[in-house]
Order: sequence, then C-alpha cells, then structure tokens
Amino acid sequence: MKSIKEMDILKSTGIEHIGDRICPECESEVPIYKRNGQEYSLCLKCENKKISQKETDGYEPPKRREITNKVKTIQYIPSELEYVTFDDYIPKTESQKLAMKLTYEFIEGEHNSILFQGDPGTGKSHLFRCAARELEKQKIPWKETNWEGKEITYKVNKTVLFAKVPELMKLIQSTYNRHSELTEDEILQTINDVDVLVLDEIAGERSKSDGGFETWSGDILYQILDHRQGKANLYNLNYPSSEVKQKYGETHGKRILSRMSSKAKILKIDGPDHRMKGLD
Repeated sequence: MKSIKEMDILKSTGIEHIGDRICPECESEVPIYKRNGQEYSLCLKCENKKISQKETDGYEPPKRREITNKVKTIQYIPSELEYVTFDDYIPKTESQKLAMKLTYEFIEGEHNSILFQGDPGTGKSHLFRCAARELEKQKIPWKETNWEGKEITYKVNKTVLFAKVPELMKLIQSTYNRHSELTEDEILQTINDVDVLVLDEIAGERSKSDGGFETWSGDILYQILDHRQGKANLYNLNYPSSEVKQKYGETHGKRILSRMSSKAKILKIDGPDHRMKGLD
C-alpha cells in the first residue's frame, strides 16, 4: 500500500497507482501503474535477480576455478586428437555408425555413461574427444558461497577431463616423488569432481606385477571407477574382458568390468584400423 505522500508524488509526474498484482514467478505483490493511458507493472525482485544472474554469467568462482586448473594439469590429449571433429569421423561399419549415434545422444544427456570396446584404430578415442569438446561448451548451474557468506548460483562451463589411462597412471606414480607439485589425493579428487570423465585406453598401462597381476594400477583404476558411479563417464577399452581379468586377476578384473558397465551403454565396435591405411 502506497502512502498518501508517495501517491501525490506519483500523480505530479503523471503516474497513477491503479492497483497491485501477484508476480507469477516469485509470488511477490507488485504495484500496477498507469501513465498516458498505458499500464506498467515490473517486479523489481525478479528484475534484480536477472541483473544479478547476468553479472555472474561467465564468471568462474574460486572453488570451480580450482577444479578447472587441476584438470588442465592432469589431462593428456594426444596431438592427433586435439582438434578432431565429428566431420572427420567416417564410419565404415554399422557398429561405428551406432557409436557415433550414441556419442551424440550422450552429449544431449540421454545416457549416464558409455563403454566402447574394440580394437585400436576404430575411432573410439576420436568420438570421445569430439564429445569432450562439445561438452566443455555446455553451461550448468554451480552454487558457491561468496565472501559475504551469501550463496550464489553461477552459470559455468562443464568440466571435462580427458585422460589416457597409461599416462594417468604415470602421473600418479610421479606424485610419490617428494618433489612432486601434485599429490595422488589431489588427482583422484579432481577425477571425482569433474562433471564428465573420459578414460581412454583403459588397461593399456604397464605397471609392476604382484603374483602375475598388476594390482597397483588395478587398485587405482577400481577406486576411480567406484567413485564415478552415477556420474557422466565415457570409457574406452581396447581389450576383451578376458584380457582385463588376466591383467588384474579374475576377481579384481570382474570388479573393474562391473564398475565400468554399471548404468552404461555398452557397444563393441568393429572396423578397419584407420591408422594402418595404406599399409599392406
């Protein structure tokens, strides 16, 4: 309700308060004004919220920036995959066509995780790198408390970590050096925190065996997969399940395969090795 003084001021400017309405967005009471026969009604609460949102768009808050910087340190993208596009991918087989379709669907949010299995050179890494590039452009809400203790919702780009498992394992091993700038916990925490994880060349690493099995790398891989349950993941496996079990041991191998397969779209891809094009 406007005071008499406020109403007099409005009338002196040719503006008349003719009533109130309830904002459908925030349910606040909003005044309705009339001037020169034209009605006006603006919810200041909603308008201020829009202005605040515009100010936060494009800004990366501190905690989010910390994850982004860690991703840049951890991820390894081979030069031949750096700038690949979907236009570069030429499917030769039905499974490759389906792989491309599933990748597009993943980008649109239709699948929780994807597991591609098949021989090297069939385009699995190519598709996943293309997906990573597209997903990095997507915006999502991110809540963070500012220095005033106020929780603010920001619009930030998705964090996507593309990691070749052999290189990732080497990086983790390097943290055991006391001069390392990273710790194993920091790497594993970042892998857990990212919005999308792409693991390339799973089981392609070589580490010291224990009783014939590569238990250290198997333990690390299982820990990563276990913590990524229910999150968005892209898994690339060049080996059949039997070789995974042979590498990590029957029991541990099964656990690793189970974690990768959980809630994932699984596709075995066949096709010629594009890297060997032109060879006899």
